[in-house]
Amino acid sequence: MFKDQHRFMAAIILLYLILFLVFSGLVVHKYSIVDRISLGNTFFSNKFVYYLVNFLYLDDFHSRLVLKEGLPIVRIKNQEMLAKSQGMNPFVKLTCSFATDLPPSFFQVKDDVRVTSVMNRVIAENTKKQSVEEKLRAEGTHDNEERVKIELEFWQTEPSKQVEKSDTTERIAKENESQKTLFPKKETKLSNKALVGIYHTHTAENYDNKGYNARAAAGQRGDIVLIGDELTRILREKYGILAVHSKTVNDKTYARSYINSLRTAQRIVDDNADLKMIFDIHRDAIGQGGRNLITTTINGHKVARIMIVVTNNKYLPNPHWEENVAFAKKLAIKMNTMYPGLLRDVKLLSNRRYNQQVHPHALLLEIGGAKNTLDEAKRSSQLLANVLASLINEGI
Repeated sequence: MFKDQHRFMAAIILLYLILFLVFSGLVVHKYSIVDRISLGNTFFSNKFVYYLVNFLYLDDFHSRLVLKEGLPIVRIKNQEMLAKSQGMNPFVKLTCSFATDLPPSFFQVKDDVRVTSVMNRVIAENTKKQSVEEKLRAEGTHDNEERVKIELEFWQTEPSKQVEKSDTTERIAKENESQKTLFPKKETKLSNKALVGIYHTHTAENYDNKGYNARAAAGQRGDIVLIGDELTRILREKYGILAVHSKTVNDKTYARSYINSLRTAQRIVDDNADLKMIFDIHRDAIGQGGRNLITTTINGHKVARIMIVVTNNKYLPNPHWEENVAFAKKLAIKMNTMYPGLLRDVKLLSNRRYNQQVHPHALLLEIGGAKNTLDEAKRSSQLLANVLASLINEGI
């Protein structure tokens, strides 16, 4: 009797050990952020899952075999045991019998329609998940971006050469007075509700071509975070508009940048119900073209030019894409009206999503490029704050 109980407990412990390893593997697979850790992928492979599902769906004979170890009343005919053991390697038979008192057939993969049904669902879900993740990984590179022409009501991104310097000075003075009227000094009390969200998918980006590929070391924050700080400061101090600025490092593993930043963006949206707009702020790599393409002069100061990037619904599901495009146009028009030349371009992409499904007013902004100075980018963010404040004042 002791012998039977011992083997029964050994079989149960083995089963619990297998289940523990399975769940451990699934946890590692879900929460691992380092691609080199392959333990989760090993446990989640379709072949391994198929074996486990098959193992859990025991047939009649093997179910009775397990029950027999703990309930001696259950009987197994010798003919059945012999039939299941035929053709088995003697060493394997001896090992299985010594460890669990179960025949090798117990651990073999068996054909079962129930297993096939479960595995079809597992494979379909896994394929779908991999497809989405591969697309998110592709967003980490700007290679093969499919651009679609976006029609605006204007396309003057450079100040007209016919405008005299005195006229420009007079126009800027009027705009400054208008801003004072819209946002009087006495009304700059800070709102207790965040209206603007800011984050950085590529948190390590630098200006002045500083660092390898104009980036800080992996896992470190670059100059682009300072641009988010400056935008947040101007909105708060000048207009009393609260902006929530996430400094979460999303690009420690560059290929997973947009996978990580999606969680960051979604958290900002979920935690701030009154959010009017959210921006993923970058600096452009700008492989071609000199400083003239990314720099302009406004009110006597050099500033980094801004590019607006918006996406549609063709790459991954994006229920807000039409609202995002409308917002991109509105922001572009306001920017061009207040500061001609500040807007470099509006780019509509059809094979990227860039997290813009999280909010109806979600955009990616490229503020300058790697060849710009940090001061030029900061001045640009100050002007951008004025533009955003004007849009918020108008109810967007």
